[in-house]
Amino acid sequence: MLHSTYKNKNTYEDPKTSAVFENLVLLPDNVFWHILKTSCYDNADLPNNLGQLLDYEFWPHWDPTGTTNSLLVEPDLFLQFEEADVIIEAKYSDTVGQYEEQWRNEIIAYRNEYKKSKKNIIFIAIGGNSTISSEKILVQDSYQIIYKCTWHQLLITTNKYLNQLEDITFPDYILSATKRLLNHIILAFNINHVYNIEWFDTMVENKLLISQESLNVLNNKFNW
Repeated sequence: MLHSTYKNKNTYEDPKTSAVFENLVLLPDNVFWHILKTSCYDNADLPNNLGQLLDYEFWPHWDPTGTTNSLLVEPDLFLQFEEADVIIEAKYSDTVGQYEEQWRNEIIAYRNEYKKSKKNIIFIAIGGNSTISSEKILVQDSYQIIYKCTWHQLLITTNKYLNQLEDITFPDYILSATKRLLNHIILAFNINHVYNIEWFDTMVENKLLISQESLNVLNNKFNW
């Protein structure tokens, strides 16, 4: 939680965002984007590759002109890739907290700061969503798609990627370092009370008493 400590952001979702993403951004750029994209629902329209991660900033302070904020606009994380800029708004809970006015403010403030940028904006709302379907909102004179992701889905995707790497047996220094970092990221999730609950599959295999209806609800919620 280096970034949240450095910026004295020690409440709500900030330490959680810092702990998880300050490690995710250290992954190879293509791996980081693959995990982030795969974790989003309705992600078919997202590009497979955004190129190099040029820069990132936690809680940037943007010009609030034209927004409902008076002092500043502060998204949780701003990622500048070669092919697109990514705005991330995170909430502590996986179920409540996100709202359209905040999304719109952050997009307007981004445009204030990067007037000359011709890159596409990708907006990802992590946690706090009452639904998992992406939304298209009107921002000034154009529409912006809001992609959604849960902390739990982000953990599942990270864990699945690690499992795939574990199946690779030939020695490789970069592979070894990536696996260590992925384990570190999973620990960051666990410290912040996000756990992999894929053990429900094992419960079904062992014929424990869990109804198919309950499984369907879980499948729809967490995209298993």
